[in-house]
Amino acid sequence: MKGTSHRARIPSTLNWQFKITPARSLYTLNVSSGTFTEILENDEIRIERRLFASQEYTELLLAHVKLIRLTPKGKMLVVPVEVIGQMESVDIDFTVLARNNQHVVLSGKTRQVENIQYQQEPLSVFIYYTPLPYEGFELDPQETDRTYLFVTSIDEHQARARQSFDYASNERKPDELWSSHVMLWNNVWSNAHVEVQGDDELQRQINSAFYYILSSLPPLSTRSEHKQFYGLSPGSLSRGGFDGPDDEDYVGHSFWDTEIWMYPPVLLFYPTLAKEILSYRIAMRESAADNARLFGYEGWRFPWESARTGVDVTPDICPQVRLYQMHITGDIAFAARQYVAATGDQKWLSSELGGGLIYETARFWSSRAVYNDEKQQYEILTVMPPDEDAEPYKNNSVFTNAVASLSIDLADRVSCITKKTVPKAWVDIASNLYFPFDETSQTHLEYEGFDFKNTTIKQADVVLLGFPLQWPMSAEVRQNDLLAYERLTRASGPAMTWSMHAIGFLELGNFEKAEELFRRSYQTYVRPPFNVRPLSLFILLSNRLNCIFVGMD
Repeated sequence: MKGTSHRARIPSTLNWQFKITPARSLYTLNVSSGTFTEILENDEIRIERRLFASQEYTELLLAHVKLIRLTPKGKMLVVPVEVIGQMESVDIDFTVLARNNQHVVLSGKTRQVENIQYQQEPLSVFIYYTPLPYEGFELDPQETDRTYLFVTSIDEHQARARQSFDYASNERKPDELWSSHVMLWNNVWSNAHVEVQGDDELQRQINSAFYYILSSLPPLSTRSEHKQFYGLSPGSLSRGGFDGPDDEDYVGHSFWDTEIWMYPPVLLFYPTLAKEILSYRIAMRESAADNARLFGYEGWRFPWESARTGVDVTPDICPQVRLYQMHITGDIAFAARQYVAATGDQKWLSSELGGGLIYETARFWSSRAVYNDEKQQYEILTVMPPDEDAEPYKNNSVFTNAVASLSIDLADRVSCITKKTVPKAWVDIASNLYFPFDETSQTHLEYEGFDFKNTTIKQADVVLLGFPLQWPMSAEVRQNDLLAYERLTRASGPAMTWSMHAIGFLELGNFEKAEELFRRSYQTYVRPPFNVRPLSLFILLSNRLNCIFVGMD
């Protein structure tokens, strides 16, 4: 694969600016209602623009523009607008099906398919949107205020895009559309959230972090037809381009970040959405099975980067990651372990392919392990651990071996429900994998042959054994792991590393150190004013059709 798959960039129908001078401006993002508000005013007029991606119908992006007169009646007020974006797309060929005063209809096809084996035809995209007023926004001489409604509906199916557009344009008043949206967001927050006392800034950080993740997931309640979920990217609401700073938005791909880093809080607060996340991996099972066979193994091997079809879409600049970073299959099985433990959902195990996911990932690890006669233990060779500085590959990554063992153990534990008998040979592998360990320092080695004196690491790796894996070890070993690998971690590593160290030091009762590392885990990684990392605010409103990926073989 050439690894060019990325989220298709759909042109924005709401990217325009008001032309008034002089202008005073205020911009706010209300995460409790999922609404972005822009306020502009001069001495004559106040403009309030409210933008939101509807929770009621997932196809809809909505904008309310309210003009309010600030001077006495008697004068016609006109506010011209300037369109900032273009209606062309670098990824989709559009044609105009209809254009009138009520709506514009665009029909498009992606220029490429992600993988011809699993996707024979380009994906369709239909856009219905309200055109801008030709003369600009007007307030008649005797009007004190006026509200304009702009509706955009986007879907793969024209009938569905049209139905949602007509509903918003003709059947509901603007305030009703917004009120319904706000009610649904309030229901999300009332379901569960985190509150802290005495630290307003931290509260904002927590709220915004949850908001961006939840905005990337299906709504808890919607009138729209259920659609297959296609993954949660590390960049959350990702543009899908390769041209950002250091490709920070990850082009919309799903990595291990989905299951290890973002999954746990979703599971605890929104188990229905946690199930949706796992449904994506199950839907990609055919690709995962082919990926395992491609490398000569059994079961399901999930790729390091996945998108629409489930094939490996890791960019070509990272061939070693594509080949060797296979702990993601264990990470997905670990998420399944957490789901079963938290929900006790036996139906998911027995009749919704959850049992298949667990069994086939265990099958992969059983085929991947080899027996070492000298050690009299099983090994997993030639892999890349979570620490990507350990390239190109190593033997017996301690984290990889742990998630592999837990994966097989889970399949065995749920076999009484799934009716999928786990061979005794698999169980023997799970209980007899080799874990590199330094007896002198009483510290886990990241991989076999790891050199503490001359190595730096990129991110949390060994420390993940203690949490979230909760691998059995003494308090002494846990502390040694934390102290040893904190010192070796480079300062430019990812934010989640320090949160894992913070949890570790909380376990050990070192609250001062835990707080230091907790603050470090977020303070330098977010972008003001809306605590976005690394996304622009408008992406929030233009990324609802998350299933459209393009690429090429």
